Amino acid sequence: MVEEVNRHCLDWPQGTVHVEHFSSVRATLDSGKEESFEASLKDSKFSVVVAPGETLLHALRAAGIDVASDCEEGLCGTCEVPVLYGEVDHRDKVLSGEEKSRSIRMMACCSRGKGRIELAL
Repeated sequence: MVEEVNRHCLDWPQGTVHVEHFSSVRATLDSGKEESFEASLKDSKFSVVVAPGETLLHALRAAGIDVASDCEEGLCGTCEVPVLYGEVDHRDKVLSGEEKSRSIRMMACCSRGKGRIELAL
């Protein structure tokens, strides 16, 4: 139903329609279809490689970078990290289309980099 409402409101000004999601299918990883990517951490001066079946959030925590999270499905925005460079495959339900196109932040629990990205962490 939410998708149907969004389709009917495509011509409305951005931000006019607000919907709330309770689950996210896009946040599910399929390690057979995903690509690994590198996240360079500018402030910490090192990089992490995120495996196909792993989230950026998990890779950052494994490297000792504490990133807050709550839902871990791309619904709440708690795990937002600042992006300085690179292309992001946004899979969250938090950012607007305009925010996703700017790619200056991403949700570490579900979104992925394409190739190499740089984060302000």
